[in-house]
Amino acid sequence: MLGVMTVRQSELRFREFDRYRGVYCGLCRAIGGRCGAACRMALSFEMTFMAMLLTSLYEPETAQNMRRCPLHPVKKRLMLANEAIDYCADISALTAYYDLRDGWEDEKKVGHLAASGLLKAAAQRAGEMRPAQKEAILAYVEKLHAVEEANEQNLDTAANLTGEMLAELFVMKKDVYERDLRELGFYLGKFIYLCDCYEDVERDIKKNNYNPLIARSGEENFAVQCEEMLSLIMSQAARAFERLPLIEDAEIMRNILYSGIWMRFEQATERRKAKKES
Repeated sequence: MLGVMTVRQSELRFREFDRYRGVYCGLCRAIGGRCGAACRMALSFEMTFMAMLLTSLYEPETAQNMRRCPLHPVKKRLMLANEAIDYCADISALTAYYDLRDGWEDEKKVGHLAASGLLKAAAQRAGEMRPAQKEAILAYVEKLHAVEEANEQNLDTAANLTGEMLAELFVMKKDVYERDLRELGFYLGKFIYLCDCYEDVERDIKKNNYNPLIARSGEENFAVQCEEMLSLIMSQAARAFERLPLIEDAEIMRNILYSGIWMRFEQATERRKAKKES
């Protein structure tokens, strides 16, 4: 499900992309340091956005170092480190572990089982440090299973569950920003879930997987309906985002929210259009 909240690099200045990559690489390093090198598979664009958001909001003391990455050893890269990035490293371990376990239980993919084994100890430690977030993820997995087994066709039923989970994960501290962070996380969760459903319709039909958009996928204006629905959801997310007092990296995050987040939707739409025309 993760991987939707990327930047549209062509619309960023070089220094902005370097800054974004500094958070991305810093998060990767934090995951490796806190959870073990093998756990870097938990790195995601969504957690990178959250790390950048919480860093901008709370302005924690941040170390900025040029380091070599094991995957890119030739040239040193900027890597940021602070408490917000550490928080997102723990959340990354939790979400990746339970997502892999869910994949194993649903489809019995041996690769998911093996990968979850690498993350188990890290997820257990992160869960002890972040009990509210762990509980939100566990509740999400349990409720989503029930929705899938019931083959629920109401789009909000499943999408709201993802929103509720992300709403909890976005709250690093209980303070005056909690309400807006929860609202932002909720609508981003809905968007991510439904965008993923839109992208995977054909695959889910073939594999007989649950997807609440399947029933609508044969309609002539399917893409237009989905774009209008997702636009409405993102307008709510944007409203919450703009209420937060963000200055540093705000334009990078706007690139993600107003442009980059649509890239997978656009790719899926173009792929279907090309298939119809061929």
